[in-house]
Amino acid sequence: MQNQDILRIARVVEVNGSRTSGELEASVEDLYRTHKSRKYAIGQVGSIVKIESGDVYVFGIVTSLRMVEIQRDSNTTERITYSSNTKWIEIELFGQGIKQGLEEADFKFERGVSNYPLPGQGIYIATVEELRRIYAKPDNPTIKIGSVAQAKSLPAHLQINDLLGKHFAVLGTTGSGKSCSLALILQAIIEECPNAHIVLLDPHNEYPAAFTDKAELIDPTTLEIPHWLLNLEESIELFVGKTEFAATSQTNILKDAILKARKEFPDQVLESDKITVDTPVPYKLGDIVGSITAISASLSQSRAESHNKILNKIELLRSDKRFEFLLRPDDGVSDNLSTLLSKMLRIPHSDRPLSIIDLSGVPSDVVDVVVSVLCRLIFDFALWNTDRSQSPLLFVCEEAHRYAPRSEKAAFQPTRQALARIAKEGRKYGVGLALVTQRPSELSESILSQCNTIIALRMSNEADQNYVRKALPDSVKSLVETLPALRNKEALVVGEGTVVPVRVLFDEIPEGKKPSSENVDFSKAWKTYDGDLTEIEEAVRRWREQDRAD
Repeated sequence: MQNQDILRIARVVEVNGSRTSGELEASVEDLYRTHKSRKYAIGQVGSIVKIESGDVYVFGIVTSLRMVEIQRDSNTTERITYSSNTKWIEIELFGQGIKQGLEEADFKFERGVSNYPLPGQGIYIATVEELRRIYAKPDNPTIKIGSVAQAKSLPAHLQINDLLGKHFAVLGTTGSGKSCSLALILQAIIEECPNAHIVLLDPHNEYPAAFTDKAELIDPTTLEIPHWLLNLEESIELFVGKTEFAATSQTNILKDAILKARKEFPDQVLESDKITVDTPVPYKLGDIVGSITAISASLSQSRAESHNKILNKIELLRSDKRFEFLLRPDDGVSDNLSTLLSKMLRIPHSDRPLSIIDLSGVPSDVVDVVVSVLCRLIFDFALWNTDRSQSPLLFVCEEAHRYAPRSEKAAFQPTRQALARIAKEGRKYGVGLALVTQRPSELSESILSQCNTIIALRMSNEADQNYVRKALPDSVKSLVETLPALRNKEALVVGEGTVVPVRVLFDEIPEGKKPSSENVDFSKAWKTYDGDLTEIEEAVRRWREQDRAD
C-alpha cells in the first residue's frame, strides 16, 4: 500500500460530467515519483491518471494544471481567484477498468464511464502496467503506427476497419510530419492488407518515392480521362467556363450536342432511348463540333454567337498539348472504361495495391474537373459493383481544403459535391475517405465532421485549432490546447480508429520509403553549389516539352 501511496498526487474536489477537477496534494513538489524502479512524471498535460471508485478504476487525461480557483455563480459567469498554496488539476474522463483480480493491472478496460468518482477520492498516476492494459492491441485487425508518447515502450495501434470504414483525417501545419505520417499509415495498411485498393491524389508529386514498388504512378504523361467521362456540369466547366455571360444559352446548346453525339457513336453498347447526357458512354468531339456547326450555319451572326464561342473554346483546348490526356482524338475514342477503372482502382492490383494520381502537372484551369471525375468514378463504381464487399476502396485526398473548401463559392461545385457524397454515403458502399490538409479551418465543416478518426499533428494557427476543436468529441476538446506544443511526427489521435484518445509518436520511416517532401537545405546548397547554364537549359527544355522524367 505504501508503494501505491507514492503514486497518489491529488484528490477529487469536483465532478462535472466527463470533466473532473482535483486538488494536488501538498507533498507534490517534485516532477517525478518512483514506483517499482520506474520514474513517473507528475501532472503532465496529456498524461493518464486513475481514480479508484469501488470495484472500478476510472481513467482520465490530464488537460490542465493551475494555481487559480475558478468559481461560477448562478448566472454562469466565472470569477478567478489566485491562490499561492492550492494547485488544481483538470481531468477529462474517457474510460473505466472493471477489477478482475488483486493486481493493479487485473481489470477489463472499456471506453466510457458508468461509475463517476466522488469528491475526496484519490487521484493516482497510472502505471505502465495499467497503460499497457488500456493501450493493449485490440482483438480487431490493427496496424502499428508508433508508440504512446507518455510511455514509448507501449506500441500504438489503429483499428483498420473503423479507421477506413468510418473515414479519417490527417491534419497538421506544414513541416509537422503530415506527409510522412500519411505514408507510414498507408505503408502499414498495405503490409497488413496486401490486396488493398487505394487511390491517392498527389498534388505535389511527393509520394512516388515512398511507394516505389507498391504503387502504380499515373502522371500527366500516362493519365487518361477521356472527355466522354465528364458529366454535363463538368463539360460546361471545361467548354463554357464559370464567368461566361451567355452561359445559359451555351449550356443548352452543349447539352443537346453531347446527347446527340453519345447516341450516334458507332457500335454504342446501349439502346438510344436509354442514353442520357450523363451516361458514361463514348462520343467523338468531332460529332459535337459538327452538330453545333450545322446549327450555327443556319442562324444569323448575332444568334450564332453562343455556338461559335463553344466551337472556339473546343478548338483552343484541342490545340493545347496540356489537354491531351482529356481531349481524345476521334480515331482514338473507344469504350475503354473498364480498362481505365482497372488501372486506377487496382483491380486486380498486380502487386501494386496503390495508385498515385500525380496532379502536379495537370493544368490549373482543369484540375478541379479532373478531381471531380475521379471522385465521381470511384463512388459510382462502388455504387454499381455488386461485389463491393470484396473490393472496398480507400480514396485519399491531399490538399483537401482546395477541393472541398468551407466557402461554397470558392470551389468547383461538382468536385465538392462528389467529395461530400463519398464522405456521407461512401461507408455504405465500401468507399473509405482520408482527408489530408494543413489548413483545416478552410475545409468544409460538414465533410470533416464525417471523419470519425482525427489524427492531429502540430497546429499553431488559432483558427485551425478552434476548427479542430469543433470536430472532436466533447470529452477531449480541451486537448486541442496541446497541439501547438507537439513535436514533429507526434500526433493526437482521437475517434473510432483508436480504442482511447492517445498521443502518438509515429515510428521512423526508413530513408528509402519517405515521401519527397523534405525542406530544401538552403544553407548547404548556397554554400556548396553555384550552378551553370546547362542546368537552366535542361530545365527550359523539360518545361517546353512537358518532360517530367526524373
